[in-house]
Amino acid sequence: MKSVLITGCSSGFGRGMVDEFLQRGWHVFCTMRDAQQRKDILAEPLKNYGQHITLLSLDLTEPEQRDAVFKEVSQYGRLDCLVNNAGQSLFGALEDLGEEQFLYHMEVNFLAPALLTRSFLPLLRESQGSVIFISSIFGFAGFPLTSAYCASKYALEGFAESLYYELEPHNVRVAVVEPGASRTNFGKNVTWGSGTTKVYRQQTENYHNFKARLSQRAQFNTPLVARRVADIAEKESQSLLSPRSHLRCGSARSRVGRDATLFYWFERLLPKQLSTAILKQLYRRIFY
Repeated sequence: MKSVLITGCSSGFGRGMVDEFLQRGWHVFCTMRDAQQRKDILAEPLKNYGQHITLLSLDLTEPEQRDAVFKEVSQYGRLDCLVNNAGQSLFGALEDLGEEQFLYHMEVNFLAPALLTRSFLPLLRESQGSVIFISSIFGFAGFPLTSAYCASKYALEGFAESLYYELEPHNVRVAVVEPGASRTNFGKNVTWGSGTTKVYRQQTENYHNFKARLSQRAQFNTPLVARRVADIAEKESQSLLSPRSHLRCGSARSRVGRDATLFYWFERLLPKQLSTAILKQLYRRIFY
């Protein structure tokens, strides 16, 4: 039986992927922080697919826990797909971000997934499997008061693209999924900068209001993201030739959601000078 390791399964996209892979007949290694204390989150799949699901505790920033997860999966004997889904959102003006906040954010969203991927590459080479990174529209588009989050996702995407070429000769596929806004707990559970610099106060307040409005109108993309990830994992013969093209043409990047798709083509088709001018006007309307 094929197996997948999914990080961040307590809610949102990760929780949706658990159901999707189980329904397709995979063995699923589900990770979350303090898993045994929170296993009720996965009560239904544990009841219906008990022998095909393994629940593991994982704080990505703890090397001992990463090692323990690797040991558990190694004992199973194979890994066909690693989905780096767990992450944190940190918003706010750069001057309001504490140094520890910024460092922790980059560790959770970039460094820890990179190190986890490194650990599992021998198993993925053996199975000729895949590594899938869950990024964001902010992985290819900058946005005010989102510099830390954008930096972490841009770093993750650069890392993934490099791995795409590095691992292709070894028959390990690498893909990035870029969801747009979605009604998930991740979008609601946002960490904000600890500072309160007066000059950014109005911008920050307007951003809070904008996010509240956006969350009411956003698509519920969890099922779409879950299906897209599982489809990528199961396309064993797919040749991912162009990291910047659409999935149906063979690619390492795949966008999910109307806003992500529209923004991608907006950035790609318009001259940079024109798109920048339009975005400056749009951001002024949102933040001022």
